[in-house]
Amino acid sequence: MIAIVTGPDDTLVRDAVRDILQRRDPSDSSTSRIDGRTAKPGEVQNAASSAGFFGSGRVVVVDDFLARYAKPGTRAGASSPDWASLFAAIPPENTLLLVDGSLSSVPAAVKKVLPKDAEIHIGDPPRGRDLLAWMKTSARQSGGNLGDREARFLAERLYPQSWSQKSSNPMYDRPPDLGLIRQEIARLILSAHPGEITTELIREETERGDDDRIFKFLDAALAGNLEVAIPELDRLLMAGEEPARLLAQLAGNIELSAILVNAGNRDPVSVGKDIGARNPGRMGMMARGVQTAGPRRITTAMHAVTAADRRIKRGELKDQLDGLYEVLTTIAAARSHA
Repeated sequence: MIAIVTGPDDTLVRDAVRDILQRRDPSDSSTSRIDGRTAKPGEVQNAASSAGFFGSGRVVVVDDFLARYAKPGTRAGASSPDWASLFAAIPPENTLLLVDGSLSSVPAAVKKVLPKDAEIHIGDPPRGRDLLAWMKTSARQSGGNLGDREARFLAERLYPQSWSQKSSNPMYDRPPDLGLIRQEIARLILSAHPGEITTELIREETERGDDDRIFKFLDAALAGNLEVAIPELDRLLMAGEEPARLLAQLAGNIELSAILVNAGNRDPVSVGKDIGARNPGRMGMMARGVQTAGPRRITTAMHAVTAADRRIKRGELKDQLDGLYEVLTTIAAARSHA
C-alpha cells in the first residue's frame, strides 16, 4: 500500500497519519520512521520493500521526502528517485507512507505514477459549514458540546476574514489553524464546566484574531494617526505578518475608500455587495473613517500607494516595509496640513 499525506494544516496531517498507522499497524510493532531530508531513494525503497517483523506487513513512514525531490522547479539529478519503480517495489502487505506538511498537493510527477489503490490525504482545512461541523465534532471528542451559534461565533472571533472561504489571492490567504481551534475549544469546555459554552464565555475568554489587529492598523493608517498605526504595525510584524501582505491590504483599503467617496450617500454595505466585496459589512465600518478623512486625503493616499509601488519596482525603495512607512508618513503629512 502507498499513502501520501500533505499539508498545509499540521493537525490534519497528524490526524491522517495516526489513522493510517492505526489501520495498518495497530500494535505499533512494525512501524519505522525515516527522515526523508537526508535519506537516499535506495534506502527508502529497501526499507519499505523488506519483510516485516514476525511475518507481518511493515510500515515505513518517510517525512519530507516529496518536497526534497518533487517541488516545482527542483532540478532532477542522478539521485532523484524513480517513482514508478519505488512504488512497484512495495509489496501489498507493506505500507509506504510519505508525509510532507510543507506541500499542499501531490506533485504531478508523483501523482502520475501512483498505483490506483494509493491513498491521498490533503490537509486542507475546511471552511464555512464544513469548518463549523469539524469544530462541533472536535468539541464532542473533547467531552463537551458546541452549538451552531457558538461555533460560528468562535470561528468569526478567531478568523473573521478567512473562516468562511479562501481568499481570492492564495498569497494572502490565512487558513484556519485547526490545532489552535482545537486547543481553544478544549479550553472553553474546561472554563464552562459543568455548563455549556456560550457566546458570552467566548467573548470573555477568546482573543480576537489577527485580522482585527490588521483592521486597527488599516483604520489608523487611513486616518493618518501615526501614534496608533506605527505601534500596531510593529505588533503585526512581530506576529509574523508579511510587509507585502500589509501593503497590499492597505492599498485595497484605500481603493475601497475611494469607491465609498464616489458612492455619495449610498448605503456602504450595499455598495460592498454591488462590487462583490468579501466582507460587505466591513464597508459600513470603513464609512466613518472615510467621512472623517475626506476626499482630499483619500486621493492623497491613493497617490501615495501608487508612488510607493512604483519606487519599490524601480529599486528606489528597499522593500515593501519601506513602502509602508512612506505611505503612512505621506498620509499623516496630509492630515497635519489639512
